[in-house]
Amino acid sequence: MKRASIIILFLLGMIILLTLLYMNDKDSNPNNNMKNDSTAVEEHTSTEQSNYRGIHIVTDIHDEALYKLAIHYPEFDNTSLNEAIREYITVSKQQFLEEVELNKPFLKENIAELNLSFDIYPVINNIYSIVLSNNSYVSGANGSQSSKVLIVDVDEGRYISQLEIIKDTIENRATIYKLLSKEFEQSEEYSIFFFQDYLKQWIDDNHPFSNLYLNNHSLVFKFDKYQVTAGAAGSPEISIPIDKVKTLFTDEWIEKLKINIDNMPEKPIVPSPTPSEGKEPATEVPSNKKRVALTFDDGPHPVNTVSILKLLEKYEAKATFFMLGNRVDFYPETAKKVADQGHEIGNHTWDHKDLTTLDHEEMIEEINRTITVIKQAIGQEPTAFRPPYGAMNDKVKAASTDLPIVLWSIDTLDWKSHDPEAVLKIVKSNVKDGSIILMHDIHKTTVEAVALVLKYLQDEGYEFVTVSDLKSS
Repeated sequence: MKRASIIILFLLGMIILLTLLYMNDKDSNPNNNMKNDSTAVEEHTSTEQSNYRGIHIVTDIHDEALYKLAIHYPEFDNTSLNEAIREYITVSKQQFLEEVELNKPFLKENIAELNLSFDIYPVINNIYSIVLSNNSYVSGANGSQSSKVLIVDVDEGRYISQLEIIKDTIENRATIYKLLSKEFEQSEEYSIFFFQDYLKQWIDDNHPFSNLYLNNHSLVFKFDKYQVTAGAAGSPEISIPIDKVKTLFTDEWIEKLKINIDNMPEKPIVPSPTPSEGKEPATEVPSNKKRVALTFDDGPHPVNTVSILKLLEKYEAKATFFMLGNRVDFYPETAKKVADQGHEIGNHTWDHKDLTTLDHEEMIEEINRTITVIKQAIGQEPTAFRPPYGAMNDKVKAASTDLPIVLWSIDTLDWKSHDPEAVLKIVKSNVKDGSIILMHDIHKTTVEAVALVLKYLQDEGYEFVTVSDLKSS
């Protein structure tokens, strides 16, 4: 009897132990949260509308002790299209973080940086070329540059192989080699860095031309750093007008391009406002009022920015939005809504690169490209400039001479904590007359933080003004 009791107690103990182990495994298994994560993505993509139908932009920016990270990538309403891009982003980020871990001792003076960005080019009938660019620096004298080209048919929900577009024949490879050789040799930008034998090797390799993409007027070849040129050339691109290469295309694409070659739609340019349009002149704020400037970086966001606009309107507050050019390109209507409500628009570069790591020409492109897209969206140029991460040197100052550089006096760390109460606590501890407060309108939790901050500062007697108004007083 005693033996039987012992056996029963032992079995009960094993059952309890196995149950606990199962429950622990269930809780710790990330796959168990996949349904919730998927639902969140579904909600994200279904509620955001961009300037490109069925495509949205995702932004992930971090400024850590050992590295800076700025990731921008497209996300589709058709979730099956997202797998290839997410895999590329995940692998690139993982490789970068592994390098950071291996090089920790060398990153105290020069921190690592990863910039993953993309460009999108309309082709025809909701077909787009997407070029994902990976620029990273961890240690050593040079960083790495690589790219991935995708051609997507949004209507059909599929990626198009480059070999569906051009015929891969010996004759066509010879034609491509001659065309590219001529373009490289005549290029003022690339000719001194061009290695013809590298190009010949690239042509002879049995590859599927995965670096080739289309825009609405050219066939473009995008090469990685060191692939066919010296490293100083970066990641060269050679663009050849479609009229010069029609014989390369398959019959299907010859037909498509002939139909659309002369009247491909271009993205609409918003006309400049008449003198009676645009922002209302800033109202004078009584000098006896405490003043504070709320600033928002990295937008616009089609949902969160609009929510913040409603809160600002409720408190009769003006703010300054430092916008990324690639996000304005996706959400021009949101950018225009910000301007139409009398808020100030600032330039935050095209895709959040650390400008101190770029040469002068690259800096100018990051700044001027953003000026152009903001002017197209809102009818006027931005009136202030904020370098990403606040990273600045004499070269950055020289590149942005036409715009006043504006940093901040209070960093709320909203991007890091994602905690509205923590953001409010930082503001309470540091705010004073003339403070410039940094937040980011791409985060949903920042919307909640803005509501708390606005109420607190209004109760404390602060007036909300743009950075230009603050600095002009």
